[in-house]
Amino acid sequence: MLAVEPEIIERYVRAGRVKLVFRAVLNHQERSVRASEAAACAAQQDQFRQMHTLLFEEQNTIWSTSNEGLLDLMLGFGQQLEGLDQEVFATCLANRETLAALQASDAEQRSRGITQQPIFEIGEQRFIGLQAIETMAAAIDAELTP
Repeated sequence: MLAVEPEIIERYVRAGRVKLVFRAVLNHQERSVRASEAAACAAQQDQFRQMHTLLFEEQNTIWSTSNEGLLDLMLGFGQQLEGLDQEVFATCLANRETLAALQASDAEQRSRGITQQPIFEIGEQRFIGLQAIETMAAAIDAELTP
Protein backbone atom coordinates (compact mmCIF):
# COMPACT_ATOMS: atom_id res chain seq x y z
CA MET A 1 0.00 0.00 0.00
CA LEU A 2 2.72 2.47 0.84
CA ALA A 3 3.79 2.68 -2.78
CA VAL A 4 0.43 4.18 -3.81
CA GLU A 5 -0.72 5.51 -0.44
CA PRO A 6 0.92 8.96 -0.72
CA GLU A 7 -0.67 9.52 -4.12
CA ILE A 8 -4.11 8.44 -2.88
CA ILE A 9 -3.77 10.71 0.13
CA GLU A 10 -2.69 13.64 -2.02
CA ARG A 11 -5.33 13.19 -4.73
CA TYR A 12 -8.31 12.16 -2.66
CA VAL A 13 -7.92 12.29 1.12
CA ARG A 14 -6.42 15.77 1.47
CA ALA A 15 -8.94 17.06 -1.03
CA GLY A 16 -11.70 15.74 1.25
CA ARG A 17 -13.06 13.42 -1.42
CA VAL A 18 -12.46 10.09 0.34
CA LYS A 19 -11.62 8.72 3.75
CA LEU A 20 -8.81 6.19 4.18
CA VAL A 21 -9.59 3.66 6.92
CA PHE A 22 -7.20 1.07 8.33
CA ARG A 23 -8.58 -2.03 10.01
CA ALA A 24 -6.54 -4.57 11.91
CA VAL A 25 -5.99 -8.02 10.44
CA LEU A 26 -3.82 -9.94 12.88
CA ASN A 27 -2.44 -12.56 10.52
CA HIS A 28 1.16 -12.97 11.63
CA GLN A 29 0.75 -13.93 15.27
CA GLU A 30 2.61 -11.83 17.82
CA ARG A 31 4.45 -9.75 15.22
CA SER A 32 1.31 -8.33 13.67
CA VAL A 33 -0.34 -7.99 17.07
CA ARG A 34 2.53 -5.96 18.51
CA ALA A 35 2.90 -3.85 15.35
CA SER A 36 -0.85 -3.15 15.33
CA GLU A 37 -0.71 -2.23 19.01
CA ALA A 38 2.17 0.18 18.35
CA ALA A 39 0.19 1.85 15.55
CA ALA A 40 -2.93 2.07 17.71
CA CYS A 41 -1.00 3.47 20.68
CA ALA A 42 0.67 6.04 18.41
CA ALA A 43 -2.76 6.89 16.98
CA GLN A 44 -3.89 7.93 20.46
CA GLN A 45 -1.39 10.77 20.05
CA ASP A 46 -2.29 11.50 16.41
CA GLN A 47 0.80 9.73 15.10
CA PHE A 48 -0.75 6.70 13.39
CA ARG A 49 0.54 7.59 9.93
CA GLN A 50 4.09 8.14 11.18
CA MET A 51 4.13 4.81 13.03
CA HIS A 52 2.43 3.03 10.13
CA THR A 53 5.15 4.25 7.76
CA LEU A 54 7.93 3.28 10.17
CA LEU A 55 6.49 -0.20 10.70
CA PHE A 56 6.27 -0.72 6.96
CA GLU A 57 9.86 0.44 6.47
CA GLU A 58 11.09 -1.81 9.30
CA GLN A 59 9.33 -5.03 8.27
CA ASN A 60 12.59 -6.95 8.00
CA THR A 61 13.61 -5.89 11.49
CA ILE A 62 10.23 -6.91 12.87
CA TRP A 63 10.43 -10.32 11.20
CA SER A 64 13.95 -10.95 12.51
CA THR A 65 13.03 -10.05 16.11
CA SER A 66 11.98 -12.74 18.57
CA ASN A 67 8.54 -12.50 20.17
CA GLU A 68 10.26 -11.68 23.45
CA GLY A 69 12.02 -8.70 21.86
CA LEU A 70 9.00 -7.19 20.12
CA LEU A 71 7.91 -4.90 22.96
CA ASP A 72 11.37 -3.35 23.19
CA LEU A 73 11.49 -3.00 19.41
CA MET A 74 8.13 -1.18 19.34
CA LEU A 75 9.25 1.08 22.19
CA GLY A 76 12.35 1.90 20.14
CA PHE A 77 10.19 2.75 17.14
CA GLY A 78 8.17 5.06 19.37
CA GLN A 79 11.35 6.90 20.32
CA GLN A 80 11.88 7.71 16.66
CA LEU A 81 8.62 9.66 16.42
CA GLU A 82 9.08 13.32 17.17
CA GLY A 83 6.60 14.67 19.68
CA LEU A 84 5.33 11.28 20.83
CA ASP A 85 4.92 11.20 24.61
CA GLN A 86 7.11 8.20 25.37
CA GLU A 87 5.63 7.52 28.80
CA VAL A 88 2.07 7.43 27.46
CA PHE A 89 3.16 5.28 24.51
CA ALA A 90 5.09 2.85 26.74
CA THR A 91 2.18 2.53 29.17
CA CYS A 92 -0.23 1.86 26.32
CA LEU A 93 2.01 -0.88 24.93
CA ALA A 94 2.90 -2.45 28.27
CA ASN A 95 -0.71 -2.55 29.48
CA ARG A 96 -1.91 -3.75 26.07
CA GLU A 97 -4.62 -1.08 26.19
CA THR A 98 -5.58 -1.45 22.53
CA LEU A 99 -5.48 -5.25 22.28
CA ALA A 100 -9.20 -5.92 22.79
CA ALA A 101 -10.19 -3.38 20.13
CA LEU A 102 -7.65 -4.81 17.69
CA GLN A 103 -8.88 -8.34 18.31
CA ALA A 104 -12.47 -7.19 17.75
CA SER A 105 -11.46 -5.52 14.48
CA ASP A 106 -9.65 -8.68 13.40
CA ALA A 107 -12.71 -10.82 14.22
CA GLU A 108 -14.95 -8.46 12.26
CA GLN A 109 -12.64 -8.60 9.23
CA ARG A 110 -12.46 -12.40 9.38
CA SER A 111 -16.27 -12.60 9.54
CA ARG A 112 -16.26 -10.68 6.25
CA GLY A 113 -13.79 -13.15 4.70
CA ILE A 114 -10.76 -10.89 5.06
CA THR A 115 -7.80 -12.88 6.34
CA GLN A 116 -4.86 -11.22 4.63
CA GLN A 117 -3.52 -7.81 3.85
CA PRO A 118 -3.54 -5.55 2.06
CA ILE A 119 -7.18 -5.52 1.07
CA PHE A 120 -8.74 -2.42 -0.44
CA GLU A 121 -12.46 -1.87 -0.49
CA ILE A 122 -13.73 0.87 -2.74
CA GLY A 123 -17.49 0.94 -2.84
CA GLU A 124 -18.57 -2.65 -3.38
CA GLN A 125 -15.28 -3.67 -5.00
CA ARG A 126 -12.61 -5.57 -3.10
CA PHE A 127 -9.00 -5.49 -4.30
CA ILE A 128 -6.62 -8.08 -2.89
CA GLY A 129 -2.91 -7.35 -2.74
CA LEU A 130 -0.87 -4.43 -3.95
CA GLN A 131 -2.44 -2.44 -6.76
CA ALA A 132 -1.14 0.09 -9.26
CA ILE A 133 -2.14 3.70 -8.65
CA GLU A 134 -4.01 3.68 -11.97
CA THR A 135 -6.18 0.77 -10.79
CA MET A 136 -6.94 2.42 -7.48
CA ALA A 137 -7.59 5.84 -9.03
CA ALA A 138 -9.94 4.37 -11.65
CA ALA A 139 -11.95 2.57 -8.96
CA ILE A 140 -12.11 5.65 -6.73
CA ASP A 141 -13.03 7.96 -9.62
CA ALA A 142 -15.77 5.56 -10.76
CA GLU A 143 -17.18 5.47 -7.23
CA LEU A 144 -17.12 9.27 -6.96
CA THR A 145 -18.84 9.80 -10.31
CA PRO A 146 -22.61 10.18 -9.88
